[in-house]
Amino acid sequence: MAKFRNKNLADKLATMKPKSNLVAAKAIPKPDTSNIQGYKAYGLDKWLRLLSLLNVSKLENQYYRSENEVIREVRGLVAECAKENTYLTAQCIVYSRCVGEGMRSVNHLAATELSRYIGGQEWAKRFYGLWNKKNQKGGTVFRADDIAEMVACYSAFNPKTVRVETRNGMTSVVKNVAITNAMKKGFKSALESLDAYTLLKYKSALLDIINIVRPNPKLSKATVEYNGKRVSVLEAIIKGYNVSADTHEVAQSDAGQEVAKAVRAGKVTKAEAEIILTEAKAENWKSLLADGKLPILAALRNIRNILLNNPTQEAINMLSMLLGQKDKILQGKIMPYQIDIAHEVVTSEFNSSEARQIATTLHNVYEASLPNLKMLLPGRTLVILDMSGSMTSYKIQDASTKGKAYKSTCASKAALIAATIAKGTNADIIRFGSNAENVSYNPNQDVFTLAKSLLKDMGSTSLSSAWRLAASNKKNYERVFILSDNECNRGNSYASYKSYVEMVGDPYVYSVDMAAYGTTAIAGPKVRYYYGYGFAMFEDIAKLEFNPTAHLDKVKKIVI
Repeated sequence: MAKFRNKNLADKLATMKPKSNLVAAKAIPKPDTSNIQGYKAYGLDKWLRLLSLLNVSKLENQYYRSENEVIREVRGLVAECAKENTYLTAQCIVYSRCVGEGMRSVNHLAATELSRYIGGQEWAKRFYGLWNKKNQKGGTVFRADDIAEMVACYSAFNPKTVRVETRNGMTSVVKNVAITNAMKKGFKSALESLDAYTLLKYKSALLDIINIVRPNPKLSKATVEYNGKRVSVLEAIIKGYNVSADTHEVAQSDAGQEVAKAVRAGKVTKAEAEIILTEAKAENWKSLLADGKLPILAALRNIRNILLNNPTQEAINMLSMLLGQKDKILQGKIMPYQIDIAHEVVTSEFNSSEARQIATTLHNVYEASLPNLKMLLPGRTLVILDMSGSMTSYKIQDASTKGKAYKSTCASKAALIAATIAKGTNADIIRFGSNAENVSYNPNQDVFTLAKSLLKDMGSTSLSSAWRLAASNKKNYERVFILSDNECNRGNSYASYKSYVEMVGDPYVYSVDMAAYGTTAIAGPKVRYYYGYGFAMFEDIAKLEFNPTAHLDKVKKIVI
């Protein structure tokens, strides 16, 4: 059974007696603001709002907020936080991209926006440098293509225009890419530090950047073979040498090119070519797995392709070994819903023994650590699960599902969290929308099946109905999880929560925000706010019981 990384915390919690439920209803504050729908809510500290946006949101339309509104929110929060503490703002961005949930576009925007406020700071160039995974310090470049994305983002909001006089006397306007000196220095350092595989994999995206920031090939240790000798990869890219990375994409395309040549030469028919290509692709997947060249996220996203190409049992065994390595899941910043999507693809599209083996592996790697939740979350737990229309309707398209019907929603992610807690701690579950209901479940179900069984569109959002039902159940809890987008539009959450505390007890309450709209439905001395869903979620939550500022404390440990 897998163990949590923080053994000291687990040991401490395992020896603790459940806390008594002290009635503290008088300390529960009244709402101080309104949510997007205009109903009473509680405002969040700007640092929590920034962290929740950077770790939860994408630059896309949400149920209650457009893409442009998300952009304005990010830019506004970066400005607000930077006015108080530029370095802490930078730490939030680096943490969110490189240590936290690893969201991309929203952190690229935040990083480029921060350039407005950090001119002259000695650490500014390091902020745009490469994150050192081994030493856990550095800048906001987690992957090589982060550089290209940040340049594109900065150019979109800070275009530099040049007027050009044409022969007929007309004036045209040309937009040039212009980035700050800190970006140039940071990106230059990052490019000089990247390995050959990475530089070649992303060379098409990085070529323009290389021409802008002009990294020194002599300072790079990355080399590649060209015309029988080793040359600097940066030099090869700059001079246009025909070299490429041995990535899974290249391997697949090379197979296709060889077969296409054979068809054109009349050596094989198209029907024969399809058979050859399938075999070649299967062999390529096997080779990539055997050589350890297939990243775990690429493996998850290509499970469909691997299974479609009739892999050998040997290849399936290697794939199972790769996917079954929990440490690599953690290091690769693989989110649970990505495992969920891969599991859904395998179980719904395939009915082979190979597919069942992979499904079992995905199931096992997710469930392996669930029994350990009892050590981190001792005592009785209640999960309050939001199944309102906004939760069930807002769909998040993952890259692995492009062109397919598999889509995560706020509700499906929340259901996965609820199933995880239920399986790990024998928690009670209340599901709510316009009204609330107790949920009975089979503890022997696997976590994915249980999560799907929890999904149900229940209309509007009345958290108060859930608290009223919990009060009528008359059960004391050590902690309560609320999995919601916090956009209540019915009832009085404050009054019903206060009533529960007065009638039943005062548990720790974790408001887990699934959409980062910027407010929460309840507040109080034992209410804690959490955002997103990563593998460290439950360790983080356990820490919050001792330290309400644990969110910022771990961010402040980031060294840029």
